[in-house]
Amino acid sequence: MVKVCVLGLGYIGLPTASMFATHGLEVVGVDVNQAVVKTLNGGDIHIEEPGLKTVVQAAIKSDGLRVVASPEPADAFIIAVPTPINADKTADMRYVISAAESIAPYVRQGNLVILESTSPPRPTVDGCSRSWSAPV
Repeated sequence: MVKVCVLGLGYIGLPTASMFATHGLEVVGVDVNQAVVKTLNGGDIHIEEPGLKTVVQAAIKSDGLRVVASPEPADAFIIAVPTPINADKTADMRYVISAAESIAPYVRQGNLVILESTSPPRPTVDGCSRSWSAPV
């Protein structure tokens, strides 16, 4: 495994992407929020976490982490996007579905896809109540 694409650069995705990058992997960090992309590419962070800014800056300086708005081909994909709770106490899977659909054109046989986002049982089996497919 050489290249990892991390979708969602919040409290889970950003530290994960940065740690992989500072340990020698090529990482593409993806966030749909342009302000987040701009902030990170400007050398700052958008969340408060002790020590995180140092790790993120090291990851970017090492050229191990690139921050962009759209996914690209990789060996592994980590989906770390929000799953808010609906009024009826069910998980709102819209962000997960959107992230999955955004990587579908890039997923190839042998790739690893990790759904890190909090989710109810079986979304990867049942297709989050909506189907999407990728070439295999």
